[in-house]
Amino acid sequence: MNREIVLYTPATGFPDLEAKIAYGLARTGLETGAEVSIIPLEGLYKIIVETEGRHVNINNSFHLLLKIILSSQRFYDLGVKAKDKTKYPSSVKVSERLSKIDLVQMYQRSMKSDFEFTKSKQCGHKALKFGATKEDEKQLGGLIILASVHAGKPQYRDNRMRDLNLGLCDVCGYLNVLGKESFCFTVQLGTGKNRKFVIITPIPNRTLGNLELTQLLSTQKTLHNFWLSDLVPLDVFTLGLLAKVPSLSDLVNNLQLDFHLPLLSKDNRGDTVVEQTEIVNTIPFAKFISRSGYNSATVDRLIGTYNSPPKIRSLIEITHIIKNPNILNLSKVARIYVQETSPKNSDWVNLIYPVTAKYLLREVAMIKPEIIKNEALRSLARTLRYFVRNKKYHYADSLRNARKESKDFDETIVKMLREAELRRIQEEEKKKAGKKYKFVNIPSEEEIKEVFQLANENFDEVKTAIVLLGLSFPSKGEEKIEEEVSND
Repeated sequence: MNREIVLYTPATGFPDLEAKIAYGLARTGLETGAEVSIIPLEGLYKIIVETEGRHVNINNSFHLLLKIILSSQRFYDLGVKAKDKTKYPSSVKVSERLSKIDLVQMYQRSMKSDFEFTKSKQCGHKALKFGATKEDEKQLGGLIILASVHAGKPQYRDNRMRDLNLGLCDVCGYLNVLGKESFCFTVQLGTGKNRKFVIITPIPNRTLGNLELTQLLSTQKTLHNFWLSDLVPLDVFTLGLLAKVPSLSDLVNNLQLDFHLPLLSKDNRGDTVVEQTEIVNTIPFAKFISRSGYNSATVDRLIGTYNSPPKIRSLIEITHIIKNPNILNLSKVARIYVQETSPKNSDWVNLIYPVTAKYLLREVAMIKPEIIKNEALRSLARTLRYFVRNKKYHYADSLRNARKESKDFDETIVKMLREAELRRIQEEEKKKAGKKYKFVNIPSEEEIKEVFQLANENFDEVKTAIVLLGLSFPSKGEEKIEEEVSND
């Protein structure tokens, strides 16, 4: 007796549909109690059901799922018009007819040598279309948004006045729904009339076994209809979700998952509208969030809550810098973050967490640790932080915009140190008068010379490190000399 059942998805060319059919086949295998794995191939998936020599009937499993899960009408809303909602749920008649099919025979790997776009179903199966109301195996249709958000009505070649409904068989349609409801996440955005939602289809890049599939199953239950934030661009959605649900970052890292994301909404008639789609490489975002709780808290502050709108500009900038690392844009990200998260009617200035600043400098900008840890550079950054905390950002802006071929860098530092000395004298007068004062750090001449020498050798790295450290909270070792104190 064979020790395994091997199945292949039909290579439809629709990435979300292909993954959901694979998940649907995997779910039928899991229901038998067997060990199941999904193996990504080029354009399709291989599903292995380990039988270990015992009798495993995935056809019976599929038939059972048709009756207990796929018969519910609530699973057939996505892209289905109100007049058609009764056509799709598995009825007794449908269940009896599909109980005669053989999944093992149907989902073998085969070449579509006789495939005709205008006559054949995308899955290549000779069966009734998904949502059929009459028994006609030649009838096209069935490939709707419920199956893939990329479905539409393409025109005939050389005749744009004619279009056609793409075909999908009912078995693939039901497996697709089963996969979506078992392994895909539905996340809500916005409120009231601005309510939208995103359906996340995890796209595996490595083999997923029983344990990984079980983890996805449980995560799907946790995230079902999870509300993320007010409306945000789809491009920043992944980073925001991983920050809100940090455990998902660990899952993404371990399972090597990409996300297929469609941004969906409902029009006035209740029909589904596909506004945007994207396939996201999630690993850089998951790595950023998983590295530290401070990184997660940084993004969480930006994504907002019911009572606070998201900081869109900062989210866009930090998403782009993680996705496309660029040392020249890093200090801009920090500057916008401080500006957007600091209260407008308060003296408080919200800075970047030092752990996050260190991650951005090391992992994103790839700046050498000896530059980041340089005491002379950090001393100058403490001076810059004094002005930032007083909402005087012009020195930080001048430094981050400085160019190596100009004298802007040197002149800005000289001006900052001259004003810092005046501020130090003023703060000392406050201290003598028994008033609240702030410590102003004045670097030594040797430290200034060392920074200029370092900048001559590594200009972009040095100026970026100074600005980013100046826009971040002091580390524990610096807190004692940076904090506000009063003369008791």
